[in-house]
Amino acid sequence: MNKTPFTPTPLFQLNLMLFLTWPAPPSFVEPLFHREGFALRSIAPPIGVPLEALARAQAADLSIQPTASPELLLEQSSQQQLLLIECKKSSFGPASSTSKQVRALLACPGPYLAERIGVAAAMDWKGYLLYAVGGEQEGPMQDALQALSQELYTARISTADSGAMGIHVRADGVYLSPDASSNIPVQALQQAPTGGVRVMALEEGEDPRPLYLIPLDPSIGVDDPVERQVLEERVRQALTSLIGSRLDMPSFEVTMDETLTAVTEVWHLWEDSQATRGFRNAVRAYVKEALRQMRKLGAHIDLRPHHFAFTQVTPKTARDLRRYLDSVAFRRGEIDLWSKAVQLDFSSLAEGW
Repeated sequence: MNKTPFTPTPLFQLNLMLFLTWPAPPSFVEPLFHREGFALRSIAPPIGVPLEALARAQAADLSIQPTASPELLLEQSSQQQLLLIECKKSSFGPASSTSKQVRALLACPGPYLAERIGVAAAMDWKGYLLYAVGGEQEGPMQDALQALSQELYTARISTADSGAMGIHVRADGVYLSPDASSNIPVQALQQAPTGGVRVMALEEGEDPRPLYLIPLDPSIGVDDPVERQVLEERVRQALTSLIGSRLDMPSFEVTMDETLTAVTEVWHLWEDSQATRGFRNAVRAYVKEALRQMRKLGAHIDLRPHHFAFTQVTPKTARDLRRYLDSVAFRRGEIDLWSKAVQLDFSSLAEGW
C-alpha cells in the first residue's frame, strides 16, 4: 500500500497556497493561481466587516466577528477579481465557533473589499471566498458555506460568492479537488478532472517543507520539529549571506528587516501582528546567540533595537568569521530557540536584544 510522503499540517496548507501564487515556486509545483493572473496582495490582512452587516447580524442573532483575517488575499487585475483564501485541516458546521469568522468573511463582497484595500473602480470588482481544507472535507465545507450564506441572505446581508476545495496528499504528489458546486474563479479548477488537479509532484520520500516561504507561523504553532529546523536553517543562511558579503568592509550594519526578508521573502506582505511579532522574536533570539559566538572570535558587534553593527573588522577577523560561518558547528546550529522562554508566540521577548 502506498503511503503519503508526509503528513500535511496547517503550515503546509498555507505554504502550498503561497506556492500556487508565487512567480518562481519550486520546480515540482504548478503555480496555477499565478498562471491565471492572480498575484499575492497580502498575508492575513485584517478586514473590518461593514457596519450595516454587523447591525443586521446582531438583529438576526447571528454570531459574527467585527474583523476577520483570511490567510491570503489575491488580486487578479485583468478580471477585477479578489480571492480570499482560508485554510483549515477539516470542515465545520454552522454551529461551530469558527462560523463567526466565516460569516465575517462572507459579509465582505467584492466592491466593499476592493474599496477597503484602495483599488480603482471598486464597484466593478468581484470577490470570492475560497476554503482550502483537508482531503475529503470539501463537500461538508461547501455545505457549511452554503448554509452560512443563506443565513446572511435571510438577514439581508450581501455576501461574497464562496466555495471549497480539498487538498489531497497522495503518494505521487498533492492534488486540489474542488467541490462540484463551488464554481471557483480559476479555470484550471473549474476544469478539474476526476481526482483533482495535481499541483505538486513528489518523488517517494520527498518532503517540500525545507522550501517553505513561511518556515514557521507562531499563530499556527511551533511544535513541528521539521518546521523548527527549517526556520533555523533559513536564519543561518540569511546570516551567512548578509554578514559574509560585507566582511571586506571595516564596519557595516545589518537591519532586522533585512534579516527577516532574507529568512522569508514574503515578510513585507505579512500583516498578522501577533504572528509577525512571534516570528521576529524567534529570529532575533537565534541571531543574538549567533552574534554571541562571533564575539568570541574577536568581532566587535553593537546590538541596537532594530539592527546590529560590526566595527573594527580587520582582515584576520574577517577570515575567522568566514571560517565560522562555513563551519559544521554553525551549520548544525547548537542553539535552543525552543526553551520555555521563547516558545509559543514568543511575545515575552522585548523588542530590543
